[in-house]
Amino acid sequence: MYRVFMLYEVNPTTWFYISSLLIIGIFFKFRRVWSIRNLDLMMLLFLAPGMLMVANGFEYRGYCTLFVVSFLLLLRMVCDPFLVRRPLLEVNLSRSGMTFSCIALLFFLIAGLTLTQWRAPGSPQTATVQQLLRQKHIQRILLEEEQNSVRDSSPNSLTREEFRQESEGKDQAGIPYKPMITHGPGVPFFTEFINFPLKYLIEKTRQQYLSDRELSPAGAGSLQSAVGMNLSQGSEFQLPAGQTKRIPGFPILNSENKSFTFQILATHTVAILGQIAIILGIIFIGSVHFENMGTGIAAATLYLLLPYSAQIPARLDHIVPAALLVWAVFCYRLPSFAGVLIGFAAALAYYPIFLIPLWCGFYWSRGLLRFMTVSLATFVILIALAIFMVGGIEMFWHQLEETFSFAGVMSRNAGGFWNQDNNNLFFRIPVISLYVILATVLAFWPSQKNFGTLMSSSAALMIGCQFCHPFEGGLYMAWYLPLLILVIFRPNLEDRIAIRALMKRGAFHSAVQADPSASVAGGE
Repeated sequence: MYRVFMLYEVNPTTWFYISSLLIIGIFFKFRRVWSIRNLDLMMLLFLAPGMLMVANGFEYRGYCTLFVVSFLLLLRMVCDPFLVRRPLLEVNLSRSGMTFSCIALLFFLIAGLTLTQWRAPGSPQTATVQQLLRQKHIQRILLEEEQNSVRDSSPNSLTREEFRQESEGKDQAGIPYKPMITHGPGVPFFTEFINFPLKYLIEKTRQQYLSDRELSPAGAGSLQSAVGMNLSQGSEFQLPAGQTKRIPGFPILNSENKSFTFQILATHTVAILGQIAIILGIIFIGSVHFENMGTGIAAATLYLLLPYSAQIPARLDHIVPAALLVWAVFCYRLPSFAGVLIGFAAALAYYPIFLIPLWCGFYWSRGLLRFMTVSLATFVILIALAIFMVGGIEMFWHQLEETFSFAGVMSRNAGGFWNQDNNNLFFRIPVISLYVILATVLAFWPSQKNFGTLMSSSAALMIGCQFCHPFEGGLYMAWYLPLLILVIFRPNLEDRIAIRALMKRGAFHSAVQADPSASVAGGE
């Protein structure tokens, strides 16, 4: 009975077609075909083909598609302040039907994350999981050689014993050294969490292989051929330069280990709570700041319907920074709370640190000191806490170097779009420079920012960092999709400037006593 009703799984390509039809049927304005709303929906839908191509091995075409669509969305967010007329465009579904759809989609997202991510993978998905984890492992080895070229001068890299010692964070003399950057700038102990679901699936695959080998040698052979390699052993890998090198085996953890099981539980629990936080944040922003509960529910439903939300449900490096940014937008009237959330997101994922100058420009007339002090203090405190989590001041300085430096951004062994031979380091440097210029311009333009321009500029910066991120840049859509969807649905918010919208500290539901009329104009 459990297998009949619970072990369901929708193919990503199938869900792309189904969700696209649902999005068009619910949100598309058929009486205003050439409206901005319809254009925005089409650009959101065009993100899915790039994801599907990346997931199915056509990485270069997929990342090129993602970069083109992301660039169009970036232009849309930069030009958003010029769109003054914003008529309320109702969706093609009643509020009760939209509420039911939102709750049902959230339930299926959580159920799919809980059920399909924990069961042992069958042969159809085994090859994909093994291939993905193998690519990450190879990328880790190549980056390790690049950063430790002084210590390691042999052409064949690491022996199995050296790899075991290095995986424990020590060299042959037992001295700790800096760990690997596999996901670019950001706190290393946070980015390590994203591998736990893959490690769990790989361990279940190994157990299934051993069980099949005991029961049927033929079954074991078919599984082994589907996997392509046993990650507990080494393999030969063809480098871009035409050289062949030996890659040590991936250290597979035992799923019966209590510590490993706790890490898996923590990963999935945080992922579920993060998804719920994103949805609730979108709904509350629509209800409180847009003064329309229906708009918030519609925006949350659109986010849940997008193929991205279903295809990458358990990536903490996607979800946690996104949830923090959504609630920072919700708390924009409270500079201290917004500063804590943005500082937290910047400490975990690094790129939200470029939002601090933008938000300082918004709070320039009022609340600047509170926001800047709290955000920077939160960022520094969280980075300093890494001293107690990495085992000493020496390891802390190494992790601090990884968090702030361009060791990952400037690496020649990048992943995703920048992994191609023609897209090397020399092309990434101008892109990074343009992103810094964009962050600087948005900090000063427009001179008087309102809540609407704050959201659109924040979304633009989170889209822009996709071009700079060296590992899977373009796939971190959760960092900007909630903000972008809110910009699509937002009303005219020109009156929500800092001097009117900010409330006195500790008075969330009270009006500004000095100017009651300005409080009403600010939507308070």
